Amino acid sequence: MNFSYSFSVPESLFVITLIAAAMFFAICILTLIDTWREIRDRRRQKKNGMHTTHSFSTKKT
Repeated sequence: MNFSYSFSVPESLFVITLIAAAMFFAICILTLIDTWREIRDRRRQKKNGMHTTHSFSTKKT
């Protein structure tokens, strides 16, 4: 069986728009997750009494 179907211009534009919208929403979701994690980490640091953004230990020799 030989299928020779070519996409028309509106179908191609619809597919491109659909892919672009999916990528946009994925980026928005990832940005929101990252922002939520930063806020959660700040609250956790504030709760633990650490007011600095750096959490490293210094070794005394």
